[in-house]
Amino acid sequence: MHFSLIMFFRIKISPSGKVLQLLEAFRNDQGQPRNRVVTSLGNADIPSSAKDLVAKAVENRLYGRQEFFNWQYDEPVQCWIDTIVRKVDLEGRWKPLGEATDDRAVINGVFIEEIAHENSTLLGPILLARHAWNQLKMDSCLESMGLNHTQRLAVAANVINRLVDPVSENALQGWLGRTAMPELYGHGILKLKRDQFYRGTDSLLKKRREIEAHVRSCHRSLFSLHRTLFLYDLTNSYYEGSAKRNPKAKRGHSKHKRNDCPQIVLGMVFDSEGFELGHEIFDGNRKDSSTLLEIIERLREFVKDEAAICERGEKPLVILDGGIATRENINLLRNNGISYLVNETRRGRKKWRKEFLLDQEFEAIPDRVNKRPVKVRLIEQMREDNETDLILLCKSEGRLEKEKAIRSAVEEKYLDRLEHLKKRITSGRLKEPQKIERALGRIQERHSRVNRFYEIQFERESLTLSWKRDEEKYGEDDELLGCYALRTDRKEYTQDQIWNIYMTLTRAEEGFRSVKMHLGLRPFRHHTEDRTDAHIFISVLAYHLLRTLLYPLETSGDTRSWETIKRILSTHCYTTIHVPTKGEGTYRIRKAGKPDETQKGIYNALGINWKNLPGKVEKNQRKS
Repeated sequence: MHFSLIMFFRIKISPSGKVLQLLEAFRNDQGQPRNRVVTSLGNADIPSSAKDLVAKAVENRLYGRQEFFNWQYDEPVQCWIDTIVRKVDLEGRWKPLGEATDDRAVINGVFIEEIAHENSTLLGPILLARHAWNQLKMDSCLESMGLNHTQRLAVAANVINRLVDPVSENALQGWLGRTAMPELYGHGILKLKRDQFYRGTDSLLKKRREIEAHVRSCHRSLFSLHRTLFLYDLTNSYYEGSAKRNPKAKRGHSKHKRNDCPQIVLGMVFDSEGFELGHEIFDGNRKDSSTLLEIIERLREFVKDEAAICERGEKPLVILDGGIATRENINLLRNNGISYLVNETRRGRKKWRKEFLLDQEFEAIPDRVNKRPVKVRLIEQMREDNETDLILLCKSEGRLEKEKAIRSAVEEKYLDRLEHLKKRITSGRLKEPQKIERALGRIQERHSRVNRFYEIQFERESLTLSWKRDEEKYGEDDELLGCYALRTDRKEYTQDQIWNIYMTLTRAEEGFRSVKMHLGLRPFRHHTEDRTDAHIFISVLAYHLLRTLLYPLETSGDTRSWETIKRILSTHCYTTIHVPTKGEGTYRIRKAGKPDETQKGIYNALGINWKNLPGKVEKNQRKS
């Protein structure tokens, strides 16, 4: 009968260098002492002071023993224990030795009170991500692009992580060990190093255009998409650090109020269902309106992909927001045979003041149950080329309240800073007129939205500062809050169609929100241009997986967010179950849990087979 004595670490000298091994001392059937290798850990740097503690804890975990004392291990020790147990489970070579039994309670040969489970790892969201990855045929796509198996594995790990739980490349290896990725992709994925993740994304970036074309084609086939309109919008994302080695990283107007950091500008094209078609990266100080020229060529590429447009000779329609829809850009679209639907700038609505005030001419958009009403009015305007555009004047109660709240918040900050400046002057802390005027200029510049409503007087001789609001200007601005104007050259559209088509631009906004908030786009911590571009592309690919999962759910009426779905599926895990038996030692069963009904509903809606996931059973061969 074999009896385990103790586990311990030993360094073995091999031709390739030193190897740390975990050994197990035991006595064979003749009572002779022997050692066997539990696992080899390469050049793992476990502190000498922690080795005995780690070895004993691993021994207890593998044999399912209760520890005599409830030790509180330090975090590094905990990490080593979990890593080694996980490695032993995945390798599947170690088998428990037989142990003598006692008078413990037995049911059908099983010590029922000692059944335990450990090493539970995240499965649910990983299973969804792998399903989307396979639906988009990403592995065969990357193989056709020349990426070898290791590179493809590194890219899959990177993209799936970005969708499920974004971490840096430095932390990616540790994250993989806490998930079901090894069960689904093979335990070789745990051998990937940080440099391999970087090299994988470098190889990916070189084929960006081809990969985007492949994904567009897959989405079109999977969901029978007919793309006739395109949404173009921009966002920016900032760096942590100076990013001096990236020529695109420059200071500019930050939509995240991080003007203290360098940034880049990201332009993305979406279809009406929120699928991303392509993206471009611009310098951080690039104006939104100046980027459209470089996107025109990409739009031509997307149009060629769409047989429905080409066969009917239909002009594509591009939807733009106010910051991009300058007169020059509208002419650029028109000259390239592209129709447009754009939002006039907020300042531009003043020219329609008289029309907006004729409230009786407006009609409500129908079918807005339990939503704030929106009223519209359709008029025509002659262009410089003697053609006409349709102008849809819109009045939204929801936008009215939002703009009032924003203006009120900005005005409050503006007045607070004026008061603060005034106190500095009256207390004598600020005495030089030139410094006072510079401080005042900064306040006015930063709050230009409300500064136009105020008359400010500064007397240099007496050093007195005062201000007064122009109520007439303020009232005129009140009249136009919640109002906006849409412009299009598509004269066949009704007013309801124009408004509903424009509202698809919210798909682009949702896409940006997902990429930035949930898929790890910001902030950037990379120093070079290639690393930043690769980081962005990984987030974009994660967004493709996200839309591949959410679109079929949305079409079936399930509008839950990705965060909600992840939370529901987070309890569906792989786990190792210890089943101690009388006469056959301890069984170690590694398998996926059974999903609950809510989890099953998500899997079934996406066509995911959760019943045949890989698992394994290990047992002691001794019989007594």
